[in-house]
Amino acid sequence: MKTQHTPGPWSAFNHSWCETSIIAQGFDHGICSLDINHATEESQDADEAQMAANARLIAAAPELLQLVIDLSNWLEDIPINYLKHHNHAFKLLDDAKETIAKATGEQP
Repeated sequence: MKTQHTPGPWSAFNHSWCETSIIAQGFDHGICSLDINHATEESQDADEAQMAANARLIAAAPELLQLVIDLSNWLEDIPINYLKHHNHAFKLLDDAKETIAKATGEQP
């Protein structure tokens, strides 16, 4: 599988309470921007916390994808006789393959 996304690691850069960018070292452009344009004075703290949580999740995407790929490869290397006694492992492997396909745009 050839990586098509911007290589990690990614990090979140907070411009202000209502604007955050996801950036990658060595690249002169951002991966994406998150902003809040609907906040009210009452919702500012909650909206800011939610945006920060979303930014952390997005910034972790390359590492999360690699982890799912590594776990999928590990599950595929487990002897089939062992997996027959642990049906949840088959489901985990199928779910991992679907998640990888969703993230990479490839078929599982």
